[in-house]
Amino acid sequence: MVGQLSATQLESLIQASPLGMMLLNNSGQAIWMNDLLKDILGEQADSILNHSVDEVPETLQSMYAENATVYLDNDEETLCLLTTTRPVEGGEGVMQFFIDATSIRLIMEERDQLRRELEEYRLIDKESGMPNHRALFQSLEPQVARSRRYQNPLSVIIMQINNLDAYIAQNPKTSPAALFTSLRYLLNDQLRWADIIGRLDKNEILMVLPETNEEDAHKLVDKVNQRLSILDIPELTDASFHLSTSYGIAEWHKGDDVGLLMMRAREQLNDQTEAVPA
Repeated sequence: MVGQLSATQLESLIQASPLGMMLLNNSGQAIWMNDLLKDILGEQADSILNHSVDEVPETLQSMYAENATVYLDNDEETLCLLTTTRPVEGGEGVMQFFIDATSIRLIMEERDQLRRELEEYRLIDKESGMPNHRALFQSLEPQVARSRRYQNPLSVIIMQINNLDAYIAQNPKTSPAALFTSLRYLLNDQLRWADIIGRLDKNEILMVLPETNEEDAHKLVDKVNQRLSILDIPELTDASFHLSTSYGIAEWHKGDDVGLLMMRAREQLNDQTEAVPA
């Protein structure tokens, strides 16, 4: 059927193709391109035609690469072209076929941006199932406001797992999710319904304790440590391994906002952590 087409008909079919095309001779020169590729490249097409890869600007040299992804800047956006390379029958060079994937790349970038924005608004830590950093501070703000208004006691505890990296190293094929699930159950057993716990950072848990003074917060830490000493850590290969923890405790004082309250808890935690043997 193709043999029955005239040269004019063949050229018309090629020009109507939804693919950009560029013919390179055996010397590596771009000796022809179809109208679609010229439209895509705009003025840059003149910098490629009848030139080899060494003769064109560096920004255009990827057009000559085999089976590559090409990024080209124009006045409005960065073009993304997917290249497929095929030899010409008879050894007369190679043909470069280009698919304009710019719109697909933009859609993927928008998708990734939406995912990042969704993560910013997520309130649950995926690994532990606890409230995350954002949710904790959203919960802590009204508690501090309530103490400021009614002068009610309020304490916070930052619990830091000092050897979480060692736990992960012993279980390289397992995420810390099982460990944090066990810790969540342990802490829930010790806390009241009004208390709030969540994952503050990679190796930190925050406990928000309304109607609790600093002395009672220290008593709670003692209870938690007793339970930790007998905690059955899941999927642990070394039975002698025990969690090492440090705590920062702070009670709300008149004039405290969330930042000042957390700062004092963090300072106490840092003092404890520095005293932990390496």
